This record gives sequence, structure tokens and C-alpha cells, in this order.
Amino acid sequence: MQKQQNRQKLLHIKEIVSGSIEKRREEIIELAKSLVRIPSENIPPGGNEFASQKFICNFFTESGIESKLIDLTSISELSRHEAYYQGRDYTGRPNVIARYPGSGGGRSLLFSGHIDTMPVGDNKWSFPPFGADISNGRLYGRGAYDMKSGITAMMMAMKTIKECGIRLRGDLLFESVVDEEHAGCNGTLANRLIGFNADGVILPEPSNLKLYIAHKGFRIVHLSLKGKSGISFAGEELSNPVEYIGSLIECLKAFRKKRREAAPVPDIYKYDPDPVPVMLPKLQAGEFSLRIPMQIPFECKLEVYWQTMPGESQQEIEKDFFDFLDEWQKNNNLLPRDIVLEHNFSHRWIPGTGIDRNHPLVRVTKSVAEECLDTEVTVTGAPFPCDLFIFNLYGNMPGVILGPSGGNAHAADEFVYVEDIIKLTKIFSSLALRWCEL
Repeated sequence: MQKQQNRQKLLHIKEIVSGSIEKRREEIIELAKSLVRIPSENIPPGGNEFASQKFICNFFTESGIESKLIDLTSISELSRHEAYYQGRDYTGRPNVIARYPGSGGGRSLLFSGHIDTMPVGDNKWSFPPFGADISNGRLYGRGAYDMKSGITAMMMAMKTIKECGIRLRGDLLFESVVDEEHAGCNGTLANRLIGFNADGVILPEPSNLKLYIAHKGFRIVHLSLKGKSGISFAGEELSNPVEYIGSLIECLKAFRKKRREAAPVPDIYKYDPDPVPVMLPKLQAGEFSLRIPMQIPFECKLEVYWQTMPGESQQEIEKDFFDFLDEWQKNNNLLPRDIVLEHNFSHRWIPGTGIDRNHPLVRVTKSVAEECLDTEVTVTGAPFPCDLFIFNLYGNMPGVILGPSGGNAHAADEFVYVEDIIKLTKIFSSLALRWCEL
């Protein structure tokens, strides 16, 4: 009898919150547009997140929810932590935290998002990258999809619950962190070190309304073929690094084939036709400029990006790669003696991670999302890496990913479907009601 009454009470309150969100449609959309209009590009070693973070902090203060800015440079143990990624500057790049305290006895939930975005880049945009234009149901702008619309939904879910006078048993927490892009993740780590943790966390990374319970890892290495620059006027023999890059590319294509055939793929990634891709995003040699002498270049450089599965370690991944590279050179006479192959890692190692499909957070999030969307929600693994591993490995916090539909993340004309921002606001508010309990 008591369970039935509690269920009816929960349904009644969910209807109240959902109705309130419907009435706030314009407010929600305007908030998303405001966030997109404030540039927050991450350009290592620095970033431009302060104005956005101040805006978010003020939003919560004005909503009657306790919040504050966290200065990362004041956290002494951050730079000494084993997971800290060196070479970043956090001057004027604070995190934001907010808390709606519960009455006690319930599970706590953390809404976590990163406010930093990729740079605009030099690609041609059809819409101004910070214009927040809406066209055909799409909101355009840098960060609209990744992930300011998700942050908007979390902010408005929290505000709506507070303003509807609903008291939860568990604490409802929010954070907006800096420096997630470019594999930074130090902002996410910082909040774990100050104890801003919960019994579960949800990240609104773009997921097209699928529920991701795992994400891939990745490694990026820059391979350089180095020789001697110049041009032969007196019969000198100069080995041109550019002429040997083709052999190196063939080697990497063979490595890709090996990964596809031999990498361990968990069931959560069986759907993916290429769960462990090996990509070659960048190739560079010399410069098309009259400032540069007509000459053979000294160096030809290639970037290799490959994704990994949960359970694969950094040591295994790197040994597998370099063993394959060494063996290929021995068997194929890849390079002459006067061409040197060097490498350096341009980004941190990110391990793949995930939680069990039957974890309570997964079951509750799936159930809530399906109720709100009135359709089945797919539970699978994210096709990308992100900062979820920090929560699982260094915060002892189970986490899932649920975000909006859109497109062109990290590219020109990034966009999110406006209606998904409303849908997510309803999902996140309902999740808080169920997970934290009334």
C-alpha cells in the first residue's frame, strides 16, 4: 500500500515538473543560446572559459541554489596527482560547482558537463559560430552540440526542481568543468580531489538520446621521419623523408588490419563495425611558401590516432604498436640509414571504461528516459573517448552518458536539435526525482 502511494506521489510530482518545463520552453532555449554566444574555446595550454563559468555561477545564485567558482591553481594536490596532465595553464579558468542539498538518507546525483569547446577552426561556417542561430529546428554554434545544450538541460532541471518546491532526500549536484577537450580532463579530476563526489554521475556528451554506459580509450602519437634538408647541386645523395612516408602509411594500414582482427571487443561494442579504428588525421612536410628555400624537407610528420577498448592498458597498447612498427621495419627495409624515425605523444593516454549493464544507475536512467521519450532507449558504448574514466577510476563514481541529437561536433556548423534540449531537461529532472528520492 505504501509503495503504491509513493509511486502515485512520484508520478504526480513528475507531472508537475514536466508541466513546469513545458512552460519554461522559451527560457530553456534562451539559456542555451546565451551559453553558445559566450566563447569558451580551449586552446592549450590556456583556455577562454571564464566568462561562461561566471555566467553559470550567477545563474545558480540568482536561482537560490548555492554555487561557487573553484580556482584550480589553489588545489595543491592536483598537479601532483598521477592522472594530472602536464603542460596546462589554469589561470583564470575556474570550475563551477552547485549543490541543492537533500534532506538526508537518499542517493546523491551529480550532473557533470564541460564548458570548454574546440576552437572554431579555419573551416567555412554557414552560420556565425557564436551567433546561436536557430534554423529548421536546429540551434547552430560552437559548443551547441558538445555540450552546452546538455549543460543547459542540467541547469534547468535543477532550477525547476528547486522552484517547484520539491525536496529530495539525496543531494543534487552540478559541475561545469574546464579543459576536457584536447584530452585535458584536469578540470574533472580537480573536483574529485576536493571531494565533490556523488553516488552516481551523468554526462550529457552527444549521444543522440542513446544511453552510453562505456566509452573508448585512445592514444595519439606523432611519427617523424627526419633526414637532411637541402638540394643536390654537386651530386650529393639526399634521402627525402617524403618519399618514405608511403611505406610508413602501408605499415600503419597493416597495423589497423591487425587491430581489427585481434583487439578484444566487449559485448557492449559488438554493434560497431570498426570498434578499434586506426586513423591518420594529419600529414605535414615542408611549407608552400616562397619564404622557404627550394629544398628537400628535413622532416615529414604523420599523426596516428587509434582507439582502444575498455580493459586494454596503456602498456599493452604502446607495446603492441611499437613491436609491430619494429617488426615491419625489419621485414620490409622500411627506411634507409640516413632517415631516422622518431615519435612523441601529443595527448594524454585515455583508457576505455564502463560500468555493468545491470548497475542501478543504468537501470534507473534507462527507465526514466524511456518514460519521458515514450520509446525504447538503446544501451550501448560511446564511439568516442571522454572524461568519464576520471569518475570511474579516480572518483569511485559510477557514471553514464546521455545527451542530445545533433551533428558536426568539432566541425563547422555544429548544431543541436532544439527539441532535444527540452527532452533532456525532462529526463534529467525525472532522473533526479527517482535517483535521489523524494
